[in-house]
Amino acid sequence: MKNILIPYDFSETAINALNYTKKLFENHRANIYVLGVYISTPSEILNTEYNDRWFNEIDDSIEDELNYLIEVLNNNKESNLNFSAIVKSESIINAIKSAIKEKQIDLVVTGTKGAHSLVETFIGTNTINMINHINECSILVVPTNYKYKSLHQIVFSTNYKRPFNLKELKTLIELSIIKGCSIEVVNLSVEDFFTDNQRKNKVKLRELFQDLNVDYKKIDWQDSETKTLENHIEEIESELLVLINHKHNFFNRLIEENVIKKSAFHSKIPLLILPEQE
Repeated sequence: MKNILIPYDFSETAINALNYTKKLFENHRANIYVLGVYISTPSEILNTEYNDRWFNEIDDSIEDELNYLIEVLNNNKESNLNFSAIVKSESIINAIKSAIKEKQIDLVVTGTKGAHSLVETFIGTNTINMINHINECSILVVPTNYKYKSLHQIVFSTNYKRPFNLKELKTLIELSIIKGCSIEVVNLSVEDFFTDNQRKNKVKLRELFQDLNVDYKKIDWQDSETKTLENHIEEIESELLVLINHKHNFFNRLIEENVIKKSAFHSKIPLLILPEQE
């Protein structure tokens, strides 16, 4: 993992995501890009000259603050991490997409504080939009109040109903290797037996994970997928939950569950969303 992007707005949520990233990748070489974004929508009641001057001042202000932050971050001469600032004047999604392309980003790390509406009790609107619209690289979601803990075990949830490939699992595999931690692959399917296709996909996954410390487990159903997984994570005290972002997968059903059943999946640990790759 060489290039990491952190959308940054100087909030407690963003600061926590930055601190988590520093801890996660300490002692490893990586370029961390801190992205500042502002929306430049001209006022219809002001002339063009004033609008241009106003937005130039905003641009300069954000850039100055970010550059100062970067200077402080790079002061640690013992760190292998290199920090850089990026300032963009566009929507957060477009800014992230263009930064991913320009800097060949491997991972986006974002904080989340959630909200009070039903769909946002799991993660906030901006984060949901990122997951729904960004499929170029993995996204790591860090809860605001979560303080870094060394990874000893990663939970990867799957129902084996779709094939796996090395490209989409790359971030998970790399994290397991650089942190020296095990992976627990959990199956939450309600069916008692695998189909031929599921068995074939599990064999493929075993091949892809053959050089890692991996345990495969079937979890007993407890009322709902969200409740089952939440209880299991708390029981084994895992530090990271991993899902692949594909249509009709657990993640999308998880959001629907929150709305329909009016219950929230309160993720107490970071969530890594892997992009679906054909």
